[in-house]
Amino acid sequence: MHTFLVAGATSFLGYHVVRRLNASGLRPRVIERRGASGGILDRLDVDRCAGHLEDASAMRAACAGVDTLLHAAFKVSVGGGAQLEAEMRRVNVAAAVELLRAAAAAGVGRAVVVGSALAVGVNRKPAPLDERASWSQHAIGLPYATIRRDAELAALAESTPRFGVVSVCPAFTFGPDDLVGAPANKLLELLIRGKLPFTLPVGFSCTDVRDFADGMVRAAERGRSRERYLLTGENVRLDELLERAASIAGVRAPRFTPPMFLMRGLVGAVGLVSRLRRRPPPITREVLQIVGRFAWYDASKARTQLGWTPRPLDDTLAETIQWLRNRTGSPDRSAQI
Repeated sequence: MHTFLVAGATSFLGYHVVRRLNASGLRPRVIERRGASGGILDRLDVDRCAGHLEDASAMRAACAGVDTLLHAAFKVSVGGGAQLEAEMRRVNVAAAVELLRAAAAAGVGRAVVVGSALAVGVNRKPAPLDERASWSQHAIGLPYATIRRDAELAALAESTPRFGVVSVCPAFTFGPDDLVGAPANKLLELLIRGKLPFTLPVGFSCTDVRDFADGMVRAAERGRSRERYLLTGENVRLDELLERAASIAGVRAPRFTPPMFLMRGLVGAVGLVSRLRRRPPPITREVLQIVGRFAWYDASKARTQLGWTPRPLDDTLAETIQWLRNRTGSPDRSAQI
């Protein structure tokens, strides 16, 4: 039986990875980033490590006696500023490499790291990309995406004949039992509360967080060292996604698509207010590079090599919407429309 160490069990993805392990009767060891919410761990059957990520001695102790590392601790931000980018590099690249090296030194045989589908690229055509996509052709200049790509490359470079490293890459991730507030779930929540005023011309590949967790565990068992696996489901345009979710929820989907000049102006205004408040902007104009493009992916490799099968998108939407409504107490109007 494998002995697992999970880094980042308090994240949306990491939490569901541990739940997947618990469902198989496994009690993993966990280590978290500094300041992570320990209350989330109370819902899981885990062995908590002392210390935190970026603490070298704590990482060495956490890796002792472990044969498989699942690394899901990373910082997500579409904001800007040198300080924020430096923090993302420290957490997503440097700390990850240090943990992988501690694991290799402790005799851990396998590590699976969470990458990002954005690190594969974003197509200008409505066609899915696979793991072999050319970054030079499909790159997106969003700092978060480039840093996640650098993190993946640095992680895979730590592979050796005795220490295999695999990357698993989710896309726009939905799902119930979200204790963190995942961006995709926040989008659905705005929709069902009638507070989403517009849509955008962009395509997304969707991932159910429970399917992702299953894929990560499968990658630990069957994944090939130095390989990346896209764990992505159905490819949809945002307006189609919102129409389908709205039909399930019994609400109206937004149909207004703001022109690009208006979107640039809104993002610029947010940046100006942030500067006046001496805070890093929560969003930058680089994010607009995704408008008119397609973050669509082909997960055939994961299906073939890992035996991974994602559930239908409509099932994910229905179960996530129901969970959101149960949590907030918002009325179910689907029977009234």
